[in-house]
Formats: sequence, C-alpha cells, structure tokens
Amino acid sequence: MFRLARPIAASTLLFAACASAQTAVLHNGTALTQKVPLEAWGTEAPVWDIDVSGRTLTAVGQLVHIPATLNGTIFGVEGTQVIDVNGATFGAITAADFDRLSDVNAAGRDLVSTPACPQCGPLRAGPVRSLFSTSEARSYPVGQLDRSPATQRVIEDNYFRMLIALYNRHRAVLPTDFLGRAGIRNAQGQYPTSPFQLPPRAQWKYPHTSGGTLKAAGTIYVDAAGNEYRIPDAGCVIELAENVTLGKVRSVQQGDLVTPVSFVVNDALVTLNCDPRMETRIIGVAGREVEPAILAESLTVDTEISVVGYLVGEHLMFAVEVEVPTLYHPSMGIIVSADRFTARADRGELRWRGRLYPPEGKTLWVQLSGSKVAQPVPFVVDPADGIGTYDIRLDDVDLATVTSLDMIVRDAVTGEELAREHFDFSEFIQP
Repeated sequence: MFRLARPIAASTLLFAACASAQTAVLHNGTALTQKVPLEAWGTEAPVWDIDVSGRTLTAVGQLVHIPATLNGTIFGVEGTQVIDVNGATFGAITAADFDRLSDVNAAGRDLVSTPACPQCGPLRAGPVRSLFSTSEARSYPVGQLDRSPATQRVIEDNYFRMLIALYNRHRAVLPTDFLGRAGIRNAQGQYPTSPFQLPPRAQWKYPHTSGGTLKAAGTIYVDAAGNEYRIPDAGCVIELAENVTLGKVRSVQQGDLVTPVSFVVNDALVTLNCDPRMETRIIGVAGREVEPAILAESLTVDTEISVVGYLVGEHLMFAVEVEVPTLYHPSMGIIVSADRFTARADRGELRWRGRLYPPEGKTLWVQLSGSKVAQPVPFVVDPADGIGTYDIRLDDVDLATVTSLDMIVRDAVTGEELAREHFDFSEFIQP
C-alpha cells in the first residue's frame, strides 16, 4: 500500500546523528565532519535550483550538498533511478551522475525509447513535468540558474503527445470532455468536441505545476577551513509529486511505440512513469516486485489497484509505484517474504512476519545463520486472496552472531526443497 511521508522531529534527527561519528566526502574530494555541537536542519519544499557542477539542490532557501560518500558509503538520492538504454537499472542518482537530474539531460540524452517488452511500451519516453515550477521552467536563466525554456517546450509537447495517445486508447470509458479538462482548449477556453478535431497546438493550456519536492534532513558539516555544508545524513528524497489513487481498474491497455502500459482508475487516466530520472516500482502478490511485462500481460479490468505517482494537472497520472495485491504470473515462481523484523539482543528475542504464495502443498521453514537445523514455521491461508501469512517469534537467539536467516519452502509430501530466500536483519538489531 502507498506510504505517506512524515516529518522528522529535530530531536529524533539529533538522536540519530549522535549514534555514531559522521563523515562525508564531496565530489571534489573535500572531507567533511559533523559540526559540534550538532546543528540539525530539514526541508520539504519545491526545488528552486540545481547546481550540477556543485552537486547542490536548493529548496525553501536551503542549499543542500549531495555528498559523494557518507561514512564511506556512496550516497544516493532516494526516489531517483539510473536506467540505461537496455532497461538495466543502477540504483539511485549519485554525485557521480548528478547531471541526470537536469531537465535538459532528462529530455534528451537520458531518455529510453526502447521497450521493456513488446507489449510494455517505451521504458522512459521523456519527462512530462519539469523539476521546477512551470513558470520557472519557462523562464530564461538568470545568473547560474538551471533553466531552459526550449527544454520546457519539449516537456510540454511530451505531455500532450502522451495525453492524446492515451485518451484515444481509453476514450470508451472516459468523459467526452477529458481532453479539454486536461488542457487541450481553444483560445476562448472551449473544450474540443472530438479528439479528431482539435484546436491549434498554440492555444492549448499546459497545466501549471509546482516544482518537484525535495525532502531532506540532516546536520551541518564543516571542512578543514570551517566552511559549513548542509549534508542530508538523515535522508534525501526527490519526488515530482506524491499523488495517490486507489480503486478498480475500469480499462487497461498494453503499451505501444508511444505509450507505456496504461489503465483507468475512477476517472483518472494512469500510465507508468516516463521520466528517466524517477524510480518506478510495480508490486504484485505478497509484496513481490515485478517487471512491467507481468503488469502488461496480467492486469485486467475490475482488478483492485493502488497507485502513487505525479499528476500533470488533475487528470493524467504517471505512476512511480503500482501495487496490485493479486498480481501473479507463473514466471514469478514461489514467493516467500520476511519483513517487520524486531530483534532485542538483551532478551535474545527475534520476531518477524511474512507471506507465502502459492501456499498449496507446501511447508515453510526457517534456518538461522550458522545453524544446520531448520525449524518449521506455521502459516495461515487467507481465503480471500489465497496468500499464506505467518508471524513468528524465536527466543534465546544469540543476536551477537546471528544476523540473518533463510526462509525455506518445501514440498509437503516429499520434503523436497522448492525455494529458499535469504534475509539479513542486522540493521534491526537493538542492544
């Protein structure tokens, strides 16, 4: 299900920051350490500017430096994704490839027109919304501001091209004035009466949008000379928006040369994210992440679905996270999950939950790291969706040495091992 962001309290931030010494290194090799005493900062606001060469983001008057590494680990901007022309993904955008955040590169160099599968449509056909507000994106650059009116025209054309193509594929279930609602109007503001008789392009009204949201929090760091930097050691996320819709699918179409997989929920027209900067996730049965090909092949009308994404205007939504609790394809194999770990080292207590699908004719077992013995795990099958669920607690576990486990699925008759998944829970261990 979708996740709603919550603000981070300053006291919580400071406590987390105090847990261990923090060091950062900028892209140019400048070494930083936390300022003492600790000084917290945070922001959740539209992006005002990107300095590609300086690896900084500006929002609500705060200049945020994206470090190359934090405590020796490469730092990535959550919510973003690097994807190549073959569809391979390489995690979040980092200081090393920071220029991928720029509208100019997203609309040209970095777009991916190749399909993920024959029925999936283009992987990332190009952005339909700037990282800046519409008024700013249309403005000519002043000083070093990252602005390109020419790129904004490309972005707006991408939106209208996608809008018309998708509407024509789903118009049987959409309102007749849908194109007008979404911005295709004449000079007097009147809506077209037919998708085949549209007013001149120059009269269309691209819906104004605010800038993408930067959610970041951290503490002040200093270099050897005492210069201060806002480093997001408590997290950094970029989202074009966080809009949500839930309901039953009323219409679904596979992708083509122009559009990705698309569907209608209520009166909202939804397609998969087409911006090469933004992460896209599709979640199926038992929380398993799936490829677009499975969504394209298996999504049907009347399926319950939840979508998190960004709108352009109020009617066309681009999904960055699609969750279909019943989405399953035999190619996904046996699915076993483990999550919600709680581990108390002082008590030797370990607890977690998970799901199994399909559960018929199977038994479930757990094997702790360092052990040669597997223990049975009872599960209950929900008659509504056929998913097996379990909730288990183990006592007297030496959590100083046991930091991971294997969930094992076996044939209920022969005992043959059918599937095994490894889970590391070390980050959840409390003293």
